[in-house]
Amino acid sequence: MNRPIARESTPPQRKTGANMDTKNHFKGDEPPKISRILVATDFSPQASSALEWARSLAGAFGAELVLLHVINIFGLAEGSCVTGGPDPLLLFREQAHKSMGELKALIPDAQTVVHEGSPSHLIVDTALDLNCQMIVMGTHGRSGLVRLLLGSVAEYVVRSGNVPVLTVSVH
Repeated sequence: MNRPIARESTPPQRKTGANMDTKNHFKGDEPPKISRILVATDFSPQASSALEWARSLAGAFGAELVLLHVINIFGLAEGSCVTGGPDPLLLFREQAHKSMGELKALIPDAQTVVHEGSPSHLIVDTALDLNCQMIVMGTHGRSGLVRLLLGSVAEYVVRSGNVPVLTVSVH
């Protein structure tokens, strides 16, 4: 019986460096430098815990924080019903800007960004667009049918992001 011959191979050298290419991948010979950290927030306790971790990391790395909130207009459309009164999107916008203003008061050096759309995609895209080298975000720890139906924003970001992602849960 003929067996395939196993051969040892050395993996190609991965070069890392302070310079980044257009996809936020490190290149060059220098060690990676984290100068901007994106913090995705939905203003939940998990997001608050993630923000504290991000602040600690920013202090250790000397990095700038970018605080991002995404108004999930798709979730709003799925979960809303026709009602009289003010436009719910307008209310979400007002609340988002108010909450981001409160975070800005706590962390004056941070850049704040509010987008509307799919949180999963916009977190990844914003990190790339703003040249962030790391993403920090909370995770709600959903499982089972709820996760199957709603998906996991954190899982998508971890799998699709081009930079390291730190997820923080609260137990």
